[in-house]
Amino acid sequence: TIIGIDMSKNSPAVCIRKGEFLLFSSYLRAKNSGKIKKHYDELISNDVSMNFYQNFQPKNLEYSELEVWKSEDALLYSKHIVDSLPDADFIAIEGFSYGSKGNSAIDIIGYAYALRMKLIQRYGKEKIKIFSPGNIKKTAGKGNANKELMAEYFLNSTKFWQSIKEGNIEKTKKPCDDLIDSYYIQETLFHKIHKKV
Repeated sequence: TIIGIDMSKNSPAVCIRKGEFLLFSSYLRAKNSGKIKKHYDELISNDVSMNFYQNFQPKNLEYSELEVWKSEDALLYSKHIVDSLPDADFIAIEGFSYGSKGNSAIDIIGYAYALRMKLIQRYGKEKIKIFSPGNIKKTAGKGNANKELMAEYFLNSTKFWQSIKEGNIEKTKKPCDDLIDSYYIQETLFHKIHKKV
């Protein structure tokens, strides 16, 4: 069993490979209600496990309170994900994109480090593999592939996402891009294990 995790602040995704069988899970910070419910239900009906994480950022926090809240949330979110994972031979995550800028990038780094800590606590550092964003995009078919190209290669390489091709699932809506990324993170690990890279 190998696992690829695409970590983010609001929509982490996981792809688990057991032999040739793929399992997909989303850990979306959202409620399964409103206009988007139909989209989430379509994902669920196509074997995507939707785990709705509902720890929402409180309003009107002072700077210090917000930063403490984000630190605590990063640990809780990571625990929520890692505790649900099966035993695995290896787990892969994406390294940081050093070209990213702004507060959002800083937040993602904080959440990614919290995830790394939880993964190491559970699996040990020997089972954790971290790949550069370029390496993962190379697995998708192009070293500088954007999200649309990665989605296109994904659609062409898996039967699982026939619903996207048929137009039943909108690939531009969350968490589709994150599920696609988790697939390629897992595939990068799979190729490394089997020396295809």
